Amino acid sequence: MAKHLYNVTHMSFEPTQPFDLPLLPPDDIATDLQINQLLVDARAQLGELKGYSYSLPNPLLLLSPAIIKESLASSEIENINTTLIDVLENQLFSEEERKEPNKEVLRYRDAIMWGFDNLDDYSLSTRLISGIRDTLMPEQPAGYRQQQNAIKDEKRNKIIYTPPIQAKISQYMSNFEDFVNGDSPKELDPLLRAIIGHYQFEAIHPFSDGNGRTGRILMVLGLVQKKLLDFPILYISGYISENKNDYYRHLLAVTTDGNWKSYILFMLKGFLEQAKNTKDYIFRIKNLYYELKDKIRNENSSVYSADLVEILFSTPILSPSKLSELLKCHYTTASKYLKALEKMGILVHKKVGRYQLYANSRLIKLLHN
Repeated sequence: MAKHLYNVTHMSFEPTQPFDLPLLPPDDIATDLQINQLLVDARAQLGELKGYSYSLPNPLLLLSPAIIKESLASSEIENINTTLIDVLENQLFSEEERKEPNKEVLRYRDAIMWGFDNLDDYSLSTRLISGIRDTLMPEQPAGYRQQQNAIKDEKRNKIIYTPPIQAKISQYMSNFEDFVNGDSPKELDPLLRAIIGHYQFEAIHPFSDGNGRTGRILMVLGLVQKKLLDFPILYISGYISENKNDYYRHLLAVTTDGNWKSYILFMLKGFLEQAKNTKDYIFRIKNLYYELKDKIRNENSSVYSADLVEILFSTPILSPSKLSELLKCHYTTASKYLKALEKMGILVHKKVGRYQLYANSRLIKLLHN
């Protein structure tokens, strides 16, 4: 009987000892009907999501709030807690005025976009991976870790996993890069490649900190690189955050028991669900975009411009100075526009400290839902 990917038996695992992580690919990547059926369904939803993203007039600009939503969810997994409104407000503040959790979320947003902008030049290489992590955590030492670390269950005060020794990180990361960038073995679907690669990155744990967030960014960028998506808009961290305990349990089961099947099924379900959810989000944001565009054009043509409407979606909370910067107009003109949109019921005004803020409340409600 053929040995299957999900039946591989690992050598004895001791959580307090550095793990002797097998290199990629696993011994046998044959899959069963259950995995194949879910894979077909997930790929179909990703294909529809890819097409839906082009139904917007300026996809990346208008979907930037979705990237912030992903950043928020990914940060929550690491117990960095804030709210969507706080993050949207804080991005208008100076770096010194931002609260620490909001800084972390906005750095995650910046790391996704940095990785996306440099993906064609660097592929999923050490240069890209390190650049993403350095954008996430600029105060941390650059490069891979130089000391042993471990993952601890804080509630039980117990080490649950010790990654490979630092001397082997370069070897492991070279193997990881070959696997996620290549096409060997040829029969492996690129979505499965991203899922398997994600486990491997988390198991290597190459950095002293920031491995989880970096790994989730790399997983979505892997789908972009393999042309399953054109933009890094999949809200996968939302699924992981909602199923956090199961996520860590499935990762650990690959390490302890070689149980790839349960982990792969768990992740495929996540991609399937989140592709559907993101597709629904795009449908609703498109409808709201055209509704507000028509309303402004018909009710106040002196304020209307296509650029202004896009800004209302790319930056759901605005200040006069931010709108002035984005529209390249005078502060007084920007302030007049915002007050006019408030009078029309499109924006809601709020004063935060020294800032006059105007929120696209319907879009924010849509993002919350």
